[in-house]
Amino acid sequence: MSAFLLFVLLGLGAGSVYALLGLGLVLKYRSTGVIDFAHGAIAMFSAYVFVNLRSTGVLELPWPVIPHEIPLTAGGQAMDLAPALVITLVYGTVLGLLLFLGVYRPLLQASPLTKVCASVGVMLFLEATAVLNFGTTSLASSPILPSEPIRLAGIAFPSDRIYLAGIVIVVAAVLLVVYRWTKFGLATRASAENETGAALIGISPVSVAGRNWVIASFLAAGSGILITPISSLDPTSYTLFVVPALGAALIGRFQSFGWTAVAGLGLGIVQSELIKLQTIFTWLPQQGLSDGVPFVIILITMTLSARRLGARGNAGTWRNPRLGRPSRPLLTSIITFVIGLIILVLLQGSLRAAFMSSIITMCICLSLVLLSGFIGQVSLAQMSFVGMGAFILSHLAGDLGIPFPFSLILSALLVVPIGILIGLPALRVRGVSLAVVTLATAAAMDALVFSNVGFTGGLGGRKVAPPSLFGLNLGISDGKIYPTITFGVLLLVIVVFVGYCVARLRTSATGRMMIAVRSNERAAAYMGIRVAPLKLYGFALSAFIAGIGGGLLAYQQGTVSSSSFAVFTSLTVLAITYVAGIGRIAGAVIAGLMFSSDGLFVSFLDDVIHVGQYQMIVAGIALAITAIGNPNGVASEMAGEKGIALRIVKLRDRVFPTSKPPALSPQPVIAVAKVRK
Repeated sequence: MSAFLLFVLLGLGAGSVYALLGLGLVLKYRSTGVIDFAHGAIAMFSAYVFVNLRSTGVLELPWPVIPHEIPLTAGGQAMDLAPALVITLVYGTVLGLLLFLGVYRPLLQASPLTKVCASVGVMLFLEATAVLNFGTTSLASSPILPSEPIRLAGIAFPSDRIYLAGIVIVVAAVLLVVYRWTKFGLATRASAENETGAALIGISPVSVAGRNWVIASFLAAGSGILITPISSLDPTSYTLFVVPALGAALIGRFQSFGWTAVAGLGLGIVQSELIKLQTIFTWLPQQGLSDGVPFVIILITMTLSARRLGARGNAGTWRNPRLGRPSRPLLTSIITFVIGLIILVLLQGSLRAAFMSSIITMCICLSLVLLSGFIGQVSLAQMSFVGMGAFILSHLAGDLGIPFPFSLILSALLVVPIGILIGLPALRVRGVSLAVVTLATAAAMDALVFSNVGFTGGLGGRKVAPPSLFGLNLGISDGKIYPTITFGVLLLVIVVFVGYCVARLRTSATGRMMIAVRSNERAAAYMGIRVAPLKLYGFALSAFIAGIGGGLLAYQQGTVSSSSFAVFTSLTVLAITYVAGIGRIAGAVIAGLMFSSDGLFVSFLDDVIHVGQYQMIVAGIALAITAIGNPNGVASEMAGEKGIALRIVKLRDRVFPTSKPPALSPQPVIAVAKVRK
């Protein structure tokens, strides 16, 4: 029993960080409606600033390349604890305020998907900047809180865990008192419930949101500092602390400070206890269990309890990204195939391989166009589908010897049940709640499935035999030529066909029902559309397309490793698809060509001006700018929607010169009625 108590106390360290980050997330959501996926990145960057000050006395600014170091001590001497602590807390607070003013304030009335993508862009920028400025080597810090061992019930444990838990309890209590019984707390609640009403009585919702954002950023910086003596500091793991923190805030419904603090501490304790159980029950998975099980608990809890986020009374209305409508899918598909074939013939060597990577990325992005663009379901687990398709293909083609194309189709079909399982929470939660749940699912699969050596082959990965048909080698290499045009043609045939099918779906009755659900679920249900089965159908079809993309990726790489499908890769895919145009099939094409990390455009630029190491920084900035300035994406601009709309208005004014044009017939209602029949 004493051993279990020891691991409970040890788990208070990580649990305290989850709780503090979760409390900051609650503040941000209550005041702005933004679930900030970059919250952990702010904690990470603040931790690096603190460690640098304590070791060299140099202040690192949050940008790369241009001068970003300010020496604060003579001769690179270490700074004392107190000034380093104060400077870092002020630094993190100011950084959060600047991000609010530059990124989040313009998006207060934006759609949930737009806010999610903007926060992902900020997260990518901060993480990539930390990699360039600080490197990826794990760093350690000297203790901040008293850490002398305490003996209790025959066990000894570091005293800093008790101090951390005490800080969490005090912070949660103070927030509870402030936001329940003070004028500022009343103003925050009034702005959250009805921004228009709050403005009418003299409360500025923007000012209230900014002050809350400052407090949340202060908590993020503090949590980043407090965890440095307990956990090794590196850009990825620190940024990932936001995932369990989001789970804690979600259990507290992004409203309750008390339940968020309890959930954060509980998640840390569960993770610690699972480490102990692994030593007792050897049949338990020895890798990823402590990281994955808490997210499974979050997933099950949110699916069964149907607890949604409290609605906020926004002062305006928001719109989803605009959708495109394919006019001639078959002709467009043929032209696309011909153009792709010409590009394959003209390119050689690494650029041809990069173009093949772009084609595969198009297929993966098409799954997001269908799911997030057509039906409006935010998913941060797409690369989990891709990874499952790749690894299942390696088993079917390698262990069972199932030939191409049956192995590819079967592997994609086996991903469909996983897509339906991940889609179950969409029946009860939606919007940003669904984004958090799918992110937790991706983290659980990363920890429990992709770390399973028997399934993924460990660090060496699993080899995938090249595809062949009727004795013809269709692989990326024939022993003499790499990459072969034959493999590129195979990719073009499959991906163009997938794009054609998605285009036909967009113009079909099912596609119109999806768009109706995307626009207003209640109105769609009232018109007789079965919303729940349609959502699950969307997740299943999206998983199938992603599984196809995973199989093609496995054929291209030859060896599949789990590192290709980490949690952040799903965020990156969502980012590039959104920037390109998540409501259009052309957006998937642009995302594959221009924004994929190993795609044609980036590879060409890397060969010319060597921009590969700055790609994530550029992607993060582009994502934030797109979310603010053009949420419809690059594809919408290329389609010339503004010019088309202007020509339509001019034509209308010529036909109907009166100031008030005749009313239009209720065609959308008639269309929905036809769908219902």
